[in-house]
Amino acid sequence: MQITEIDTLGAMREVLNSPEDQQLALFRERVMEPLRPTWENLLRYLTGGTGDYPALAAARTMKLYLPEMGREQGLAALDTLERERVQQDNLAALQRAVAVLKPAEHGISLPEVRLAVTLASPDGLGEEGYTGAGNTPGWVTLSVWPNSHKLSKLPAVTAHEFNHNVRFQQPDWTFPMSLGAYLVAEGLAESFAAALHGPESLGPWTGTLGLDTLRELQPRFQAALHEQDFGVVRGYIFGDGVMSAFSGGQAVSDLGIPDYAGYALGYRVVQDYLAHTGRTPAQATYDPWRVIAAESGWFTVEGQAVKPSKSQTV
Repeated sequence: MQITEIDTLGAMREVLNSPEDQQLALFRERVMEPLRPTWENLLRYLTGGTGDYPALAAARTMKLYLPEMGREQGLAALDTLERERVQQDNLAALQRAVAVLKPAEHGISLPEVRLAVTLASPDGLGEEGYTGAGNTPGWVTLSVWPNSHKLSKLPAVTAHEFNHNVRFQQPDWTFPMSLGAYLVAEGLAESFAAALHGPESLGPWTGTLGLDTLRELQPRFQAALHEQDFGVVRGYIFGDGVMSAFSGGQAVSDLGIPDYAGYALGYRVVQDYLAHTGRTPAQATYDPWRVIAAESGWFTVEGQAVKPSKSQTV
């Protein structure tokens, strides 16, 4: 498998060092165009039209740093990312993830994986200041506004997103995907990242809810496990607050689901599956979601398994 770095940070430096009247056109050409496979489908979900420059509409939706946000602070942020060796560390993390998952040995055809680190807007990604995406086959993208004590967590994000790349090639991952498939995919990605980089490297979303809260939510997830309406599925995974924030404050989900509940429950489900079966996260990446959900002890799937035991711990 070939790993290709897309030097988006270097391109952004070129943009910010160029004359101001050339920056926007150069941003579209040098930063956004190489990333087109990762954002082109996003345009279908944008509201209010994309105008003459769909790439800019996508960049704003993705909370990327734009030239209009200022030359000095943008260059200072790029200097921090370079000094902290963010690109090198995440390239190494991707190489390690590939070596551990061995997708080719499992019939997964990913001849090339592209890694792109992008500069996020200063206030676009909340307190954590970083996010990742692995939903485009052959792409792992990270977006970060440098917050020095969080940069060390980025390799875990890279591992998480590459796990998605592999998992999304599985036979039981079809569109429209079910809530159960999505729930298990997030739990697998976080479990894989934790196995490679330590549980302390994970973001807060997997630990926001305690075991008692997850038990209270379990019947609602059980009832919706085969739901395939993407809007509803995302509401269960991300929660009402996150979905509202993503849509600019519009209440797109009123399920009464806490923020990142799907991540927290998915991680618990996979962790218990691994404990019950002795499988590793890398091995479980190739297991059907129904098997993982049922044998975790959290869900009844097609007549299998029972509700979680009270002896389980977070």
